[in-house]
Amino acid sequence: MPSPPARRRFGRATALLLTPLLAVALTSCTTKAGTGGTGGDTAPRAGGTLTVALAVEVTTLDPSKGSANAMALVGSSIYDTLMIVPKLGDQPQPNLAKSLTASPDKLTWTMTLPTGVQFSDGTPFNAEAVKFNLERGMAKGSTAAALLSSVKSVEAPDETTVLLRLKEPFASLPYAFAYDGSGTAGYVASPTALKQHGDDYTAHAAGVGPFKLKSWSPGKPVELVRNPNYWNKDRQVYLDQVVIKTIADPQSAYQALQAGDIDLMSTVNPTLMQTAKADSQVNFVQGVGGDQDAVILNLTQPPFDDLRLRQAVSKALNRQEIVDLTTEGFGKPAVSLFPEGNAFHGTAADPGFDLAGAKALVKEYETATGRKPSFSYTCNTIRPATDVIVAQLKAAGFDVKLDALDYSAWVAAFFGKKYQAICWTMAGFLTPDLLPYRFLYSGGDLNTGGFTDATFDARVTAARAESDPAKRKQLWNEADTVLTTQLPWVWTTSAPIGFIWSKRMRSADYDEPSRLRYSVPTFANAWVTN
Repeated sequence: MPSPPARRRFGRATALLLTPLLAVALTSCTTKAGTGGTGGDTAPRAGGTLTVALAVEVTTLDPSKGSANAMALVGSSIYDTLMIVPKLGDQPQPNLAKSLTASPDKLTWTMTLPTGVQFSDGTPFNAEAVKFNLERGMAKGSTAAALLSSVKSVEAPDETTVLLRLKEPFASLPYAFAYDGSGTAGYVASPTALKQHGDDYTAHAAGVGPFKLKSWSPGKPVELVRNPNYWNKDRQVYLDQVVIKTIADPQSAYQALQAGDIDLMSTVNPTLMQTAKADSQVNFVQGVGGDQDAVILNLTQPPFDDLRLRQAVSKALNRQEIVDLTTEGFGKPAVSLFPEGNAFHGTAADPGFDLAGAKALVKEYETATGRKPSFSYTCNTIRPATDVIVAQLKAAGFDVKLDALDYSAWVAAFFGKKYQAICWTMAGFLTPDLLPYRFLYSGGDLNTGGFTDATFDARVTAARAESDPAKRKQLWNEADTVLTTQLPWVWTTSAPIGFIWSKRMRSADYDEPSRLRYSVPTFANAWVTN
């Protein structure tokens, strides 16, 4: 959930949701020349073990507690999702659910389920199991609560039918059961295992996905094995086992990959991405279009309760210089909520670099208040752009103190609202009705910066109820105009991620990279060569 940095997609390091940690955020991507592709140069082979490096430890496999980062990689392999978005640009389609349809007034949604499906602990998957999980997800404190905030109640009238009663129309509800940048409400865990094991559930996690849990314990690798009773008979699962190791340092992970100790990793480090791109011994894919970095300003306290200083921050940032100095050619300036390639991308103007204008606003503030604008800029230690951003802000006349934190402390600062300005990443998203809503709506659970605007809220509320795609886009573009005016988030650059894998790893999915960005990132289609 920061889309901590992370996504996805197998996950990017964006925070919690915010950016999945083994992320394959790929809207546009390229495979390194000379690698020969991934799926077409050898026939699929059953058996073998795939070893994956994850930047943070998997601390829970409970769908109502886990962040997008862990769930994007491990959870999707154990659970599968009720709905799925097969590739970029597609609408949500049935996956584990057979169908999901809305009533004419859009206040009742009917989900139909298959028969004969079992959880990996041998208990039945049915409507009562889905109802149990959704009600857990709706509970206060659940990481899925915001995704299900429009749901008033859930009913299970028979074994294969689930009825969702809504408080108000919500056109994007099917996305909540697929996978978006903020995670999913579409994972269904065994109610029996949840009740029986309680707080120790993660060591006994049971779902209906292509793999099942073999072992989990704190500080140890997570081990998954093929689920022999996997429900989807149209999808052959090749691997015998998947092992997920925690390797926090990307350089160490890359060395492990070169040594043959792991097969798969991701990184947001541009220098390492360049190294991998030039390394003929590995495969490399890079995606730019989804995630975007930003500076979130805390509007509930000085100095950024003053719009002039928020404007000064935006004018002071030379986004092209940040790209040139820190992204090794992988990034580009970010100017609004909707990047190029996103279905909601509109005509938001580039805010432009205006150092003189920034200085004038800072001076105006000093004259009006009698004090120099000073603040702490909180960021994690792996962000390459931090020093450049601080230098640019100082050049505009701000007194900036860098508060450089490790990943865990940085995430805690965000959720604890203990910052004046903080670096963050908006993970790539399919619909703004989920993740951006949570970050920016006045009642959003991730709106830790305290942004409140009646016009923005009105446009977003209308958009969430609107079924017509063109009208929804227009409403969200109007909401984005409010953001570019009020500046609760100051966008900096696109957030590139590199996905690196060994020559022995293959996956049919990689022949169509658009499937990797928004589909459920499992290892069901992967195999390893001899």
